[in-house]
Amino acid sequence: MDMLAIQTLGKFSVKIGDKVISDASSRSNKAWRMFKYLITYRHKMTPVETLIEILWPEDEPEYPQKSLYTLMSRLRKQLNAGAPGGAEQQYILFVHDSYQWNPEIPISLDAAEFEETLKQARKAGSESEKMSLLEKATDIYGGRYLAEIAYDLWAMPVTNHFSRLYIRAVEELSDIYLSCGKHDENTELCNKAISIDPFEESVHERLIHAMCAVGEISEAQHHYKRFLKMIEAELGAMPSEEFQASCKSLWTVTSDSLSLDDIKNKLDAEPARSRAYFCSADTFNQIYQFDNRADDRMKFPVFLALITIDDADSGSGSDSTAESAKQQMYSLRQCLMSNLRRGDIVSHYSKNQFLLMLTARLPNEAEAALNRVIRLFNAKYSRTPCRIQYNITPIGERNTI
Repeated sequence: MDMLAIQTLGKFSVKIGDKVISDASSRSNKAWRMFKYLITYRHKMTPVETLIEILWPEDEPEYPQKSLYTLMSRLRKQLNAGAPGGAEQQYILFVHDSYQWNPEIPISLDAAEFEETLKQARKAGSESEKMSLLEKATDIYGGRYLAEIAYDLWAMPVTNHFSRLYIRAVEELSDIYLSCGKHDENTELCNKAISIDPFEESVHERLIHAMCAVGEISEAQHHYKRFLKMIEAELGAMPSEEFQASCKSLWTVTSDSLSLDDIKNKLDAEPARSRAYFCSADTFNQIYQFDNRADDRMKFPVFLALITIDDADSGSGSDSTAESAKQQMYSLRQCLMSNLRRGDIVSHYSKNQFLLMLTARLPNEAEAALNRVIRLFNAKYSRTPCRIQYNITPIGERNTI
């Protein structure tokens, strides 16, 4: 016997075999709304009173229980209408004035398959296995969970839950694609995610990185500007300072590697400000948050550190080598941002260098922090051989404890 197949991610539908039994007519709207609630909370009993509140939040009928029973009868008939040979199934149970989806009847539910695939991806034994499972999960996700009722109060938390799972999967898969040079796949992945959620900053950032990785700098800049205009027009806001800095660094970093002494001399030569600093609200927020995070550690010295990546094949000068270098820089940036302390500062300073400000009691503590990040990077990205060097120098004259 064919299993009931329920699609909730994107366009809603219920099928038995090839036959669609879900009905979009206004007459059946409340019955299928009730179905969506029972499927969403299929692992628990739902009291009659709860269903009445869900179905008639403002205009409760004169005889609400009778109206609910009529709807339930209609829904049961529609569910059984597609059964081969008219064989009836007890899809919905009624026990102690509560309804529940019958757990004994197997169903195919895309949302459940999506979550299960993501769980498997978290346990994957290799990056290739994880990539394959994330690809499967992102393919299953056809759009927002129950998009047609996503703003119903009971549905919003669930819709947001699945949206967060999807965006996280896209981020992880995009990072894998970028690290192994699958730029066409990365672009397709990010474009699909943007079509579903056009305001997700992290996905736009990864798309822009993918464009730059294949030399489409002009297209990346146009996309960046379009995104800024859309956010401002639709939300009356601007993307985060971190997003803007990350994207701009892709086309504004210097092409020449510098020594740490040269960089420090250049920074020290900057004239001191003679008046107050005026900045945007976002920049002010960033400075305020950084000040809050750094307050407890201001008694410790601050160290200036320069990290330089030398690709193992840097002497070839080929396009593939340049692309590999970009992938390494992006991967190292992810590693730095994930593993340094929250009060540290990271800047993409040149095409193969990061400049950092680290707070530590002693120089060897700052070195230990960098060595830890480099070990993690080499372990995770062992297939892209490179040599990482760093230099550290103290800033100013702050006494150690």
